[in-house]
Amino acid sequence: MTEAGPKPARRRVFLAIWPSEAIRRELLRAARTAVRRSGGRATPPGNLHVTLAFLGPLTDADLTTVMQVPPLPSPEFTIRLDKLGHWSRSRILWLGASRAPAELVQLERSLWDALVAVGFRRERRPYSPHVTLARKAKSVEMDVNPVVWPVSGFALVESRPGARHSMYEVLRNWDFDDPA
Repeated sequence: MTEAGPKPARRRVFLAIWPSEAIRRELLRAARTAVRRSGGRATPPGNLHVTLAFLGPLTDADLTTVMQVPPLPSPEFTIRLDKLGHWSRSRILWLGASRAPAELVQLERSLWDALVAVGFRRERRPYSPHVTLARKAKSVEMDVNPVVWPVSGFALVESRPGARHSMYEVLRNWDFDDPA
């Protein structure tokens, strides 16, 4: 009988469009009333983002593979977040785009193509770009001031458990104009 060693540690990571501080402030302003009315637990300001690809729990070797994915050619683009929504099953209040920019949709596809090429499994659900505003929230019907978000790159982010909520740390940034 052979003895198996300990399971390798795993880190929960995702690829995301990460906001500047100015965009983060705009997101908070746009969502403040909706979050309050939802009765939900607001997403901490430092955790606001648009997910491109959730990779799940990865070993250090998997993480190294992701970090070596070459930069993807993409033009800079703008997302206009103007639609408040709610997923009743997960009780998530979110802010999304009435129309996702074609460049964003192509970026998400290209990222998954690159990830599949190095052994990852593509997400099966249709891509729905959004910013999670609150959890354990009820639906809120109201207009929001649109947030116009210029996008020039994306980030690899790790989610770590915290006392009250997960803490997010950017591990690497990729700029669209960065050749390496």
